[in-house]
Amino acid sequence: MIVHTMSPAQVVAEAITDLPALWNKMKGPIARLQRLSKVDHRVRDKEHVEVYRSHGDNNWLVVMRPTKKVLSVAPFVWYWCADRKIRAARICDDGLSFHFSAHLLDQYFARFNKLEGQLERFKEFAKENIDLGIESCDAIGEIRCGVRHGYLTGRWEVKDKVVQLTTFVDHGKLFPDQIEQMERLDQQRYEQAHPGRRRTPGYKHPWNKDSRGGARR
Repeated sequence: MIVHTMSPAQVVAEAITDLPALWNKMKGPIARLQRLSKVDHRVRDKEHVEVYRSHGDNNWLVVMRPTKKVLSVAPFVWYWCADRKIRAARICDDGLSFHFSAHLLDQYFARFNKLEGQLERFKEFAKENIDLGIESCDAIGEIRCGVRHGYLTGRWEVKDKVVQLTTFVDHGKLFPDQIEQMERLDQQRYEQAHPGRRRTPGYKHPWNKDSRGGARR
């Protein structure tokens, strides 16, 4: 069970133990959505959420988005802390997982989520950010992730495995060099949402590009 005293790395490790049961539970919803998307094109390119509570008492939101060619799936685990604020993580068992601090979520909620209640606002955050572009810079130890309304900054919690994201910066507050980077991150997100299309050529810039972090089933 995830508890508020755990580190981000411990949260991710505990969440990963839920994944076999989670994917087994999701077989039905995934199959139904795949069938529905073939006959009803209105469900394509829209996010659909399944709620799950594991046998380990962990809370999950699983975001699915069908397109013509693929069904993207992003599992998020969330938990309450002693300050009654939500913290969360986007989990990938064999790739890159992202932990979102309460401070980051508060910044995002205040700017873009006006719904009542933290959980409803977090559901919107998860739906809006199923695709994450990512670049890392070992020289300054910083990670930047592109999301729909700006980007998130943080650091490696576990190198190449777990990212701790702590700050949200919206588009309107970016400097010129950050806007250029934001365009690259937006391109990554577009390519994740539209697999099979021609990939953008690599960019020459001081950031080391690492586009892992998508979960596809």
